[in-house]
Order: sequence, then structure tokens, then C-alpha cells
Amino acid sequence: MKLPLVLFTLFLSLIVNAQNCFEVHEIKSKVLKEKRSIWVGLPTKYHKDSSYSVLYVLDAEDRFDITYSISKELFENQNTIPELIVVGIPNIDKLRRLYDLTFTDSKVNVTGKRDSLGYFIPSSTGNGLPFLEFLENEVISYISKHYSTNNYNTLIGHSIGGYFCTYILPIQKTFCAFQIYDASIWYNDGDALKHIRKELDTDYTCSVFYSKGSLFDGPEGYIDNHLSMIDSIGSVLNEYPNVNVSTATYGKDHNQMYLYSLMDGLSIMFKDE
Repeated sequence: MKLPLVLFTLFLSLIVNAQNCFEVHEIKSKVLKEKRSIWVGLPTKYHKDSSYSVLYVLDAEDRFDITYSISKELFENQNTIPELIVVGIPNIDKLRRLYDLTFTDSKVNVTGKRDSLGYFIPSSTGNGLPFLEFLENEVISYISKHYSTNNYNTLIGHSIGGYFCTYILPIQKTFCAFQIYDASIWYNDGDALKHIRKELDTDYTCSVFYSKGSLFDGPEGYIDNHLSMIDSIGSVLNEYPNVNVSTATYGKDHNQMYLYSLMDGLSIMFKDE
């Protein structure tokens, strides 16, 4: 796949999407006790008599447009994935993002050393379980009711969203596949991996693509712990024979690698379709 062509197509597609955009729905969440928006991007030739896999995207305010556009590019021009419904879950704001996508506080930062800034304190973190319930019992049920789906649900998470995806593996009941990009596995000293080892059933079946971006323009060694913890995802999941694991590393920074991960991850996930 030639990346410049994909990027050019993506640029044009983003212009079209910005105009035709996507459907915005509001859910009155009983779980979160507030109104939350979700964004729905349909296949170009969506038809109610067909059924579609659904791609759920965390951090939709930053990641929905590119994800929706690439999903259409991979189907329409690359023929590597089926048509998908793409559902974005935007955050209320950056503070709520951390609150909703974590399950505990964290006494360590990305380097594995003490969080001296006090950023990951209990009052700012730990709403992950209600947020998962919101996703499974309210968002997915809403999509299933209003659109034609085939119950193959994939969740994409980047950074702390990738941590969220990793942590929920043993406790979620509605996702068949996960795309985990440059995940903050270092959070709370790797508690997501400990949670998997403690709670995940040996017969658990799913598909997981995880990736990391190795480029960092900053102090030497600053992200070594971050990258090492991501590598541990494979070490842990390879202990489960029914988990289909694939991975990739990109010489890109934390945000740049999302595009590359998306193109490769979706293509790998649907390669046998």
C-alpha cells in the first residue's frame, strides 16, 4: 500500500466527511447520570437489509475522522476490510478522559517513577467500570437497536484508551476484537497486565492487535519503560491459546503512529474475511 496515495485519498475524504459528516446522537446515560453524544459514520452504501461489523472509537474528538476515512479507504480502494459502521465516543473534556478511562489512581508516571506532580490522584481517576457499563449496556445496545449490525464489535483505544482496552479484556462481554495503539500500560505499574493474569479465563477468545511508536524527541530513556510495558502485552496474551495476537512497531511518535497502526491493524484483523 503506497502511503502517499492513501494520505491524498484521506485528505479528500476528510473534506467530504467534514461536509456530509456523520450522524450525531445523544444518549441519556443512566449509568453516568448525564447526557453523552456518540458519532456514527455509516458505509457509503449502507443498507438496512445488510449487516455490518462495528468499530467503536475512543477519543472520538481526535480520532473519529481519520478512523472513519481510513475504514472507507481500506474497503473502497484497498479491498482489505469489509464495510464497517464506525462509532465514535467523544470525551467530555481532557480531565474527564482520564477519569473515564482509568480504574484506579496511579502513583507512577510514564517513566515508571513516582508521579511527583500528583496528576493521577484518586479524585481525577477511576471511573472505568461505569464507563465500560455505559459502552456495553447503553452505547452498543443503542447502535444495535438503530442500525443493522452483525454483533462483531471492535474497540480501538490509543494511549490511555489503549490501557482501558487492555484492562477490560477479562471483564467485557461485547467486544470480539481490540485495536490497542501505543497504550499506557505503565499506568499504575502495569495493573492492566496483572488484571489479565488474575482474571482472564484460559478459554477466552478474541483478536488483539497492539502497536507502539518508538520515536521520541526528548530526554534519552524517557519512554523506555513505556515501550517495555507495551511489549509485555504480547508476553501475557501469548499464554492464552485462543487469543489471536498480532503486533507492529513504527518509527513514529506517539500521535503519528495512530495512522499506521490503523491501516495495518484493521487489515490484519479482517485478513481472513
